Amino acid sequence: MRVSTIQQFNVALNRILDLQANTAKFQTQIASGKRINQPSDDPVAAAQTLRIDQRVQNVEQFNRNADFASLRMNQQESAIAGVNDALQRVRELVIRGKTTTLSQADRRFIAVEIRQRAGEVFDLANSRNSSGEFIFSGSKVDTQAFSRLASGAVAYNGDQTTREVQVSEFRKVSEGFSGHEIFMAIRNGNGDYVTTPNAGNTGTAQVIPAGVTDTAAFQKHDYRVVFSGANTFDVIDDTAGATVLAGQTYTDGAAINFDGIEISISGEPQPGDEFNIDASRNQSLFQTLDNLTNTLEAAQPSAADEAKFQADMDRLLGEIDGSMNVLREAQAVIGARQNTLESQQAANSELSLQLQTAKSTLEDVDVVEAVGNLARTTNALEAAQSAFVRVQSLSLFNFLR
Repeated sequence: MRVSTIQQFNVALNRILDLQANTAKFQTQIASGKRINQPSDDPVAAAQTLRIDQRVQNVEQFNRNADFASLRMNQQESAIAGVNDALQRVRELVIRGKTTTLSQADRRFIAVEIRQRAGEVFDLANSRNSSGEFIFSGSKVDTQAFSRLASGAVAYNGDQTTREVQVSEFRKVSEGFSGHEIFMAIRNGNGDYVTTPNAGNTGTAQVIPAGVTDTAAFQKHDYRVVFSGANTFDVIDDTAGATVLAGQTYTDGAAINFDGIEISISGEPQPGDEFNIDASRNQSLFQTLDNLTNTLEAAQPSAADEAKFQADMDRLLGEIDGSMNVLREAQAVIGARQNTLESQQAANSELSLQLQTAKSTLEDVDVVEAVGNLARTTNALEAAQSAFVRVQSLSLFNFLR
């Protein structure tokens, strides 16, 4: 096969250029510590590292989301703890206010402090976070959660939606509770039903709620216990418009059972006295506190008034306890969510480490191998350059001169 001089020169030159390119590549690998410095070095591995980089960035964002959610939960937990402390003080004041030896003036002084505590609860319910967002407004974070109406009642201005944050590829965590859940959706009475004496009662009898004894028979109806005589009563289902018990003989403190409900009545009822046993309904914490202060400020000039006062205070004490239970449950849920965030962040960190290891396996260079490759390539380049110098002097034109 005939090989022209120009062909011989081109082959030798191309070989030298290839060796120079390889020498530069190995030098770059050693300097950077990376086997892949451009996609052409290994197109398949380069594509894989890009996908790994994207997943690592996602994991880092998930952890930032978890940090953000944890901060919001801490802020809500702190506010809820403050409300719980205020209610604990209110509870102490209610027990003190029930003391029969207190004068009306003493009870009004207690009402003044309870109003101050109610204002404290209102302020905590309108807490903001470091970004200026209202933490109990649900998803309407730029709207003040609660406001006072002209009537004195408290209105909730947020919604019942809580924001969720993505903390892993398949997991979302709610960052808190809406104000409706914490402050508005609290069942009054004992949570199943609420007992209240009729305002026109003239006797000193009081209703004591024992609870629901048969959940299958329990109906969320409104009932009345009506005394047709001092020792005779009927139980009427106002919702169904029917008499449940008729002509029952009254025994002081004896259990009265109907439709899965158990109550007892103690004291001395008078003919015409009535007691309401209504199904529990949502009552805001603010309404409960207002009811407390109004009850303490009202006069009790007669024994019947004092009996009604004691019954109302017992009911309100139970409603304060119910509110505190809601707060404690919220704190427990927040704690559980924070534990979830911590475990998820640990899992995210482990996944990130695995991804980084996989990426390192794909793109990091074996320095010892790269140095060896550089040495061999450099030797080959020097040999090729020496051969090229000798070959180029063998041109026919050199002999024709």
